[in-house]
Amino acid sequence: MSLFRTLAWVQSWVDIWGSHPRVTLIDLGGRRNPLEMVYLLDHRIKGIIPVTSLVVVGNGFADFNLPRAEYNNLDSLLLLAGGREQLFKELIRLPWNQWALTDLSPGVIDESFSALSEKFGAKVIAPKVEVSYRIKSDEISRYKAQLSSSVRAKYFNRKSKLSEYGCIELLELSSTQDFFQLLNEFHRLRWGRPCYSPQSMEFLSLFIERIRGEGGRPIMQLLQVAGETVSVLFDVVWNGVRYNFQSGYFENKFPQIALGSLHFGIAIEQALANGLAYDLLAGTGKNSNYKQKIATDEINMISTVLARGWLKRLYWAYGKK
Repeated sequence: MSLFRTLAWVQSWVDIWGSHPRVTLIDLGGRRNPLEMVYLLDHRIKGIIPVTSLVVVGNGFADFNLPRAEYNNLDSLLLLAGGREQLFKELIRLPWNQWALTDLSPGVIDESFSALSEKFGAKVIAPKVEVSYRIKSDEISRYKAQLSSSVRAKYFNRKSKLSEYGCIELLELSSTQDFFQLLNEFHRLRWGRPCYSPQSMEFLSLFIERIRGEGGRPIMQLLQVAGETVSVLFDVVWNGVRYNFQSGYFENKFPQIALGSLHFGIAIEQALANGLAYDLLAGTGKNSNYKQKIATDEINMISTVLARGWLKRLYWAYGKK
């Protein structure tokens, strides 16, 4: 089961974007179960070619850019349909040019899936692999021993140096509005734009409220030095894993101290001390792939589209097979 295929995530998605003017929501099961829903999205490839994409609810696609869902699967749709072939029979009747499948867990797309898609006139086009990064549950001393001395210093060993600038405190906020405001402020300083839009904040607030009902624990954590908030971390604990969604921090505030890295180190220590894995999800940093340097495991997620008709031939013409 994926955190991003929980009822909390998908129902919150439907509540915020299900009535969006660009979304044509389709309830395959007819039972108002969001896990059984897909949607049609009209957009343009390269900003030029108009297409209709079929997308699984809970995910954005193309220029419909929403909070990213990872470790996706088709489990609920397959359960509804009764198997892969029955699912294809159901979906092939819908008016789409391509079926977008993003950030799938390993094993969802295999040779039999590709063969079945061709049987129904579609083609898996140029699958793209993106790596997500995880620190497996382990003794903290054993985990640290795997790291280089420079990485250990950056993430774990400079707390004493930071304490020279004042008392270090960790606080957790309960107000999503206050926390996301802080997170956005840090992102504006570093990236020149907020982390989350108002709609995304509303969506995540609903998700945070609901994931508690599915055994999850949201963490909206502040790192303070001498009473000043210098770093924030947004994590969610669920099913034995602590997932890192976002972070924000001051750059170059204190000499030789990377506040974001140090805050990650504290979160990793907390997770491992509680018998949890720590998942950094996909993506790389602004200046380097810091996740690769601290992860113990790498998971290959697949994103692809299943194209049919004229669009399949167009992809072939441009060498995407």
